[in-house]
Amino acid sequence: MTTIFGSLYLLGCTEIQIVETTTTDVNMYSYLRKYPDKYSDFATILDRAGYASFLDAYGAYTMFVPTNAGVQAFLKGINKTSADQLTVEEAKDIAKIHIIRDTLTTKSFKDGKLPLITMYGQYLVGGVSFENGISSFSVNRQASVTESNIIVGNGILHIIDKTLQPAKSSLSGMIESNPNYSIFTQALKETGYYDSLKVVDEDLSKRWSTIIVESNAVLNKAGFATYDALKKRYSTTGNPRLKTDSLNIYMAYHILPGIKYLADIISAASHLTKVPLEVVTSKLDGQTVLLNDVDFNGTYEPGVELDRTLSDNAATNGVLHNTNTHFVVKFRKPTPIHWKVSDFPEIRKLPAYFRKQGYAFTMGSIKDWSWQMNNISYVYGTGGVTATTYFNDCLQIPLGLGNAARSNWIEMKTPLIVKGKYKVWICYRAQKQSGSLGTTGGSVNIVQVSVNGEPLPRPVTFTDQAPTGTPGELESLGWKMYMNNVTSLFACGRLLGTIDIKTTDRHNLRMQAIGGGGQNTNNVDLIQFIPVDMNQLSPRFTQSGLMVP
Repeated sequence: MTTIFGSLYLLGCTEIQIVETTTTDVNMYSYLRKYPDKYSDFATILDRAGYASFLDAYGAYTMFVPTNAGVQAFLKGINKTSADQLTVEEAKDIAKIHIIRDTLTTKSFKDGKLPLITMYGQYLVGGVSFENGISSFSVNRQASVTESNIIVGNGILHIIDKTLQPAKSSLSGMIESNPNYSIFTQALKETGYYDSLKVVDEDLSKRWSTIIVESNAVLNKAGFATYDALKKRYSTTGNPRLKTDSLNIYMAYHILPGIKYLADIISAASHLTKVPLEVVTSKLDGQTVLLNDVDFNGTYEPGVELDRTLSDNAATNGVLHNTNTHFVVKFRKPTPIHWKVSDFPEIRKLPAYFRKQGYAFTMGSIKDWSWQMNNISYVYGTGGVTATTYFNDCLQIPLGLGNAARSNWIEMKTPLIVKGKYKVWICYRAQKQSGSLGTTGGSVNIVQVSVNGEPLPRPVTFTDQAPTGTPGELESLGWKMYMNNVTSLFACGRLLGTIDIKTTDRHNLRMQAIGGGGQNTNNVDLIQFIPVDMNQLSPRFTQSGLMVP
């Protein structure tokens, strides 16, 4: 039968024809020997490696099988005419890079590294290759899958047109061997990272690193024609091996712990670096992979692009990516974040609705947000509820316990927040679930807010309005009026508590219904993270979109 393997995560929606075959043969090795005109050369390699017996026994394996033509091309490249001329160790290396100790069908493949490691101790990389107008699934950029999902008694076979070859160089060796990286290589050596990136640790949990390399051309464009120029600009102590030296920090910021192919990079919003508590953020913009492309406190900061054609290069101890732009770590001071919750890319892509009229968002339609069920609503208007909100809009989030019409929870990814201690405020337009504003009727919904899994100490009830009093009196009670020239006590800010943000990053914020009845009209306007040592009461905001000191 035939199946379609499509919608590869990084490369778009390319349809690839994959042929599936079911066989009654009992094992892998017997299958290869049954078709000597196709697979006898690889069977000989398995014989030489001493692997024929265990591949002819009970187990669960995945094996990528090169055709005879693929093996002969490989042998010719190493000046051999027959697989019998391989040494036992050479045969073992070739065999092991083709075998995984578990079963993987093409449904388990993704663009990037395959989910399980080979017997050789390296990951294989999947992708899409294009040749003569035909798309096919590729492995390690070395071979194309011509037939897949052949089910035998002890696993699954995938036929490939070429022989896979394991990476032989460490990250240090790979970088040093490329003359385009000579400046970066010298910087690695001077800072000491060259030595650490040369080691292939037997412990797989410690082996892997990911490095983002800047070529000589990129560094030249940034004004660094030589390593000495780079050192002069960044080395603040004169000793680049010191962890406190800015050149050391610059290099450490280009190294990510763990093995992260492009698909892994874009699958998370940020990644830790070798600089303690500092991250690079990541995103996919169309088909472009960007690092540190962020809106920070209302200012857009363009990111740096990873060159996909020069990235995803496997080494014995990690993976190498190439960036098209010079970049450095940005050390920032704790800064107030006034997060306008109803301003996010998905609503901005709807110009007929953004700050014009309401719109309901279904589950899964907002990137980096998730909730339990049903819709959340973007609400806009110059009268009623939104008349006392910043920009006259807000987000209406139904929350409740045990109600099929309301989620128990919603999780959202915050804007970039600089590490530090912050007071967290939620600014909302109070509204009763039933009855008009100011009446005693309606539902009560108690919500617990947490950041990165840490609950803030003070729950919020979106039906509560602010008490009366001076700004100082309100602040002492954990309240404030966040709108300017708005006397309504329904437009109020509630202090949720204090949080210690450990890394400069985007963070997970969760609202969880914990008690009381459910409510649809939880009108969230702003969530503020204000450094603990700063004024908590200003700025204030206007319906027209101004911030007033």
